[in-house]
Amino acid sequence: MFHRGVLAVLLASWVPYATAQDISDAERFSIPLEQINGIIQTEASGDYGEYDDPALTDTEQEALWLDSTVWQWSYNLVDRTDTLGRGYDFSPYVVCSKVPGLSGVERFDAIYQMLEDAAVDIDSGVFEGDSMYNDDDMTCRSVSAETAVFRAAIDTQPPEVTQYLQVQPMLSAMKMIEGTFQGLIDLMNDYDCTETGTCEKDTGGVTVVSSGYGGRRKGRFLQENGSSEDLTLVISLSPIVLYYLRTNEVSYETIINELLTFATGDNGMHVAEASFYDFSVDAGDMVTDRMMFYSNVVNNVTSMTTAMGSNECLDNALPNDVKIARMGNNETVSVRVETISSVMTEQELDDCLWYLVHSLTLHPYVKYLELEAVVVPLPEGPGDTSAAPSTLLPAAASMLAALAVSAAVGSFLSI
Repeated sequence: MFHRGVLAVLLASWVPYATAQDISDAERFSIPLEQINGIIQTEASGDYGEYDDPALTDTEQEALWLDSTVWQWSYNLVDRTDTLGRGYDFSPYVVCSKVPGLSGVERFDAIYQMLEDAAVDIDSGVFEGDSMYNDDDMTCRSVSAETAVFRAAIDTQPPEVTQYLQVQPMLSAMKMIEGTFQGLIDLMNDYDCTETGTCEKDTGGVTVVSSGYGGRRKGRFLQENGSSEDLTLVISLSPIVLYYLRTNEVSYETIINELLTFATGDNGMHVAEASFYDFSVDAGDMVTDRMMFYSNVVNNVTSMTTAMGSNECLDNALPNDVKIARMGNNETVSVRVETISSVMTEQELDDCLWYLVHSLTLHPYVKYLELEAVVVPLPEGPGDTSAAPSTLLPAAASMLAALAVSAAVGSFLSI
């Protein structure tokens, strides 16, 4: 992991807007990984070394988590709206209040008032938030705002308020719901896995079953028939996107196009620059297996760029094979990717898909990403086969994904 002084020097050279006070604030108000795991079940522990061999200790994971938090806070300070869209600077954060003796509603009102005052002070017109977590001791909200708003709130609030405040930028691992990574790995490796976790190499598909909202993957079931369905990822949009959509300031097509522009633009440099994992590998510091995995994916895709400047994944596969279609209600869009390329190798196809997934978790418009829940009906009788769950096509043979973008309904804040 980075030593604090080393990280400060690296950030000062990379993000001139990150002051020593910014770094101190990011450390002081961050939410530890252990606490995040109690708020929502995500891939955070996996990304930060829990499944490495040998696994990182809890102390090592927390230190790496803090490094990533400081880095993300600093990255969020840079204005990129000219190239990446008007909503890009409204980064998603988890804001928690632990004021004792208050109800969840009272804590929420206190968070709202604090951010409203800060937004007025810096002439920021809007911030948005929705529900995330509440118990007797803590209330947390997902909030989209310019990082300057949080900076102003921290600077202007008295110690008796800030001592109960936590402000955590949404890191990429926090956006991927637990089970999604392994489900995609199983898919790409063409494995069939039983309920007990035993996996065998096979030419069939893989079925992944998830529980409801934000749910964990409950099990992987052995494929028993030759039918197959599309792989579907569900993306919950960040609060600022919901605000823009509800006020008709942007369309769903615009939001999706901005996500794709982020992924495909500048020969993949938008994604590379937004990835703490890639930053850490380039800096030569210690990284986890998954961090190295994602960094390799980014580098493999950007390395596809030819001497003439073309890139099969970024110029053809992602822009040309992504089909946008409205789904059931006005807060849902499907993005269908059908890539069967004789130009890209099997490994390049896999890298292209993983690159897309990583880019989505890095974008501030994305709040959560997970595999779509599969509904398995109960059989009506001995001869009924309707209980067979849906299957997922092997992505190495053809990259076929539907990305359902679902805007989660919550409490909306604006000023």
